[in-house]
Amino acid sequence: MNKVLFILILSLSTFQLQAKPQLWVQRIEPTSWWIDMNQPEFQLMMYGVNVSSADITIEYKGVSIEKKTITDNPNYVFLYLKIAKETQPGKFNILLKSGNKKQSIVYELKARREGSSNRRSFTEADALYLLMPDRFVNGKTGNDSIRGYHQGVHREIFGARHGGDIEGIISKIPYLANLGITALWTTPLFDNNDTKYSYHHYACSDYYKIDPRLGCNEDYIRLSEACHANDIKLIIDVVPNHCGSSHWWMNDLPAKDWLNTWPEYTSSNYRMTAWTDPHASISDKTRLMNGWFAPNMPDLNLQNPLLFDYLRQVYVFWIEYANIDGMRVDTYPYNEIKTAARFIQSIRNEYPKMNVVGECWVKTPAEIAYYQSGNNNKDGFDSQLTSVMDFCLKDVFSQAFNEAESWDNGMARFYGHYAQDFVYPNQNMIMNFLDNHDIDRYSTVTKGDVGKYKMALALLITSRGYPQIYYGTEIMLEGIAGNYEGHRFDFPGGWVTDKRNAFTPEGRTEKENEVFNYLKTLLNYRKNNSVLQNGLMKQFIPENGIYVNFRYNDQKTIMIIANNNQEIRELQLARFNEMLKGKTEGVEIAGSKIYKLQNLISIPAKTVLMLELN
Repeated sequence: MNKVLFILILSLSTFQLQAKPQLWVQRIEPTSWWIDMNQPEFQLMMYGVNVSSADITIEYKGVSIEKKTITDNPNYVFLYLKIAKETQPGKFNILLKSGNKKQSIVYELKARREGSSNRRSFTEADALYLLMPDRFVNGKTGNDSIRGYHQGVHREIFGARHGGDIEGIISKIPYLANLGITALWTTPLFDNNDTKYSYHHYACSDYYKIDPRLGCNEDYIRLSEACHANDIKLIIDVVPNHCGSSHWWMNDLPAKDWLNTWPEYTSSNYRMTAWTDPHASISDKTRLMNGWFAPNMPDLNLQNPLLFDYLRQVYVFWIEYANIDGMRVDTYPYNEIKTAARFIQSIRNEYPKMNVVGECWVKTPAEIAYYQSGNNNKDGFDSQLTSVMDFCLKDVFSQAFNEAESWDNGMARFYGHYAQDFVYPNQNMIMNFLDNHDIDRYSTVTKGDVGKYKMALALLITSRGYPQIYYGTEIMLEGIAGNYEGHRFDFPGGWVTDKRNAFTPEGRTEKENEVFNYLKTLLNYRKNNSVLQNGLMKQFIPENGIYVNFRYNDQKTIMIIANNNQEIRELQLARFNEMLKGKTEGVEIAGSKIYKLQNLISIPAKTVLMLELN
């Protein structure tokens, strides 16, 4: 009896296995698309065993297969579909057949949001807030550890995951709006299933999936909606140089030339100056662009046209899906830069008003300016980056307040830096910052000196260009100098088990409230006064440790006086008559004191005085 029952169960199991339809195509990307795109053709990548041998047909009005491209790997096929103008949104079947093998895949074309192509973007009027989701706020503890993912939460380990997520970010959007933030840049949110250091998410393992430890795809939409409801723009971090070693295709690459490979592991030389060096060797440029950023970050070969189209569509997909307002491009010069320029332009073809800020970590203003679109470079290169990050000004901030005044040091560094602004095609679209996730926190640079810290905040917010604030800068969050993880401490109060909540005045120390309230005042003033957004700038050569510049337009004039001395100084005003003519008093931006513009102004030690002139 037991033997008969066993045979019956075995037969039933075999029947069920045979009856279950076999998945031939395991992946299809992008997972959906839209009608009425500026570029009517798009690429579909299909992955499955010997899928390249399949006959593929589509029957849907307005959709046609323009070409079918295969590679040296028979498990991939790349279809290029053309979407006619009259095509309606809806679902249709993609039919695959090879001998007796068949599969039907349902695919969807969606309607775009009204005005999607001409969406607004961030501008010089904005103040950006940069955060690392894993280190900001843990809104859902239930996704701290996910089955199938190597890393769960271990907050006691600097380099481990700590549990911050999209839900946590959403909960603090009103906090950011109150601070005066108008744009949010998060480090990447894509799936990153590395065995170590996965929390930063710069090593993607699935481009069409938000990492479940951060949330889900729909949570990204909710984040965007929360930002827009609070008049905050959302910026996506674009990473064209590399994926992660845990990416699903690493076990079966789409093509032999999908990655830049070497006989043995070879890192980039990280010398981005090679692109602007007129004497640079080919070998140095080759190692710069083809060397790997890190052992767990395979270097993508964007010169492969299939990969180029694939990755371009990744970011078009998320901009469209989550209603994104701008782009920040990671490690731009680690790519072949003309290919990188085509890549950025190909995305901006869909969104002509989209602004893009690029990370070009070079050491002179001339090199930075080379990467801002509109520069009349001798070699004809145009990066298509409308904005660049001012790493040189970051260096000035790191040095100026910690050294004795001289011809070249101290406040003279600011003067010398801004005197080179002639190299930029658009001085307003330069991103200024004190710190970010890759460099020492500014609190460590100033060794906790509140006076120096506030001076830097004042000169940052009143500078030409626009400011980027790194999460925790508003409370002078501590760090460890010279240590990546030391730049990325958790925001206190982002976890229910934290001993205090620095998101609230009651949870902040007296020093933290002083810094927070100061920055809040400056950011909200800048938000409501165009003179600090795109007003002209005039500066005067520093004398005796005092640096003076003005921001002005037809509506207002702001006088900025920085005293870098350890004692009060008296400033003679006659030298500034060309800007003070007709002005009788100045009102503090960061206070309420009124200064009479007569012969002298007394400037407190280690202070920046910002006066709105009347």
